[in-house]
Amino acid sequence: MKKKLLFLTGVFIVLNYSLFIGDCKCGFAKKSIGEVTGLNSMIYGSNDLYLFSIDTITIKYFPMAVGNVYKYHYASSSGYFNTYKVRIIKDTIINSKKYFVLSRNFTTTFDIIRMDTATGNLLNKAVTGCPWSPGEYLVDSLRARLGDSNVFCYISQKHYCTDTNYVTIFGQIVKSKTFTKYNPEGYARYTYAMNFGYIKSYIQDWYALAGETLVGCYINGVLYGDTTLTNVNLLSSSVPEGFELEQNYPNPFNAVTKIKLQVASYKFIKLVVYDLVGKEVATLVNEWLEPGTYETTFDAGNLSNGIYFYRMETEKFTETKKLILLK
Repeated sequence: MKKKLLFLTGVFIVLNYSLFIGDCKCGFAKKSIGEVTGLNSMIYGSNDLYLFSIDTITIKYFPMAVGNVYKYHYASSSGYFNTYKVRIIKDTIINSKKYFVLSRNFTTTFDIIRMDTATGNLLNKAVTGCPWSPGEYLVDSLRARLGDSNVFCYISQKHYCTDTNYVTIFGQIVKSKTFTKYNPEGYARYTYAMNFGYIKSYIQDWYALAGETLVGCYINGVLYGDTTLTNVNLLSSSVPEGFELEQNYPNPFNAVTKIKLQVASYKFIKLVVYDLVGKEVATLVNEWLEPGTYETTFDAGNLSNGIYFYRMETEKFTETKKLILLK
């Protein structure tokens, strides 16, 4: 095989080969002399090779846009379980790179992340970072092929691409990539699906088994799975002084009204509407929420005129208010 030399900022590397793999054309290069640092378009890839070139297919393994929402159900062999959401609140430019700010972190990430469109690298924003990418930590290289290893900051930190099969999610059959990280106590396995992003994980160590699965999402304007996903919207991530349930507006209302609530700390929140005899007629919120101010919409189009009550419940806080439906 014919070798070529490529010069990059004073450091040269030897190009071993270039080939077409599945959806993308990838170039592979071995490090030749010295440490290659500051080359943000490169990562350690197959057999600890540097991996590079523009790839528009790989980024579909984690579509990110402001407003996207992902809902997961977590359970462990210890008996603990919960449901939580991750929202992309906003985007921001840091050092000429576009990052997305999350309402909370995914299991695999921090709460400020970006996808490098030139490499397919999913990256965390960090204070220090890696020698080859200052200010960032590698989460996974979603361009990886079966058997490839992703080196993080140091040679001892690796994820291995252990599966590239298809999965069925929300009635769709799509490509997926699974990465496995081994440690002395066990291993952790994470799966990404094309057009959906991070969809599940499985963790095993000496004291417990745990896992989580994507049960619903709102991606680029399309709702999948859990239809209660968009009932509550984050208006502000500023931390309120306390928990509060606000009066619905408008009130009286004709079919549709809005209700705001303030959440002072990460808690499981339940917001339920009852009729005059105490029968539950609607559940508007029933999940863990991060601190902030939220708004939910109550659609009473199928209910009769009259007086109803809505109650917010969480640990050590309960508040009830009255609303009037007048069509």
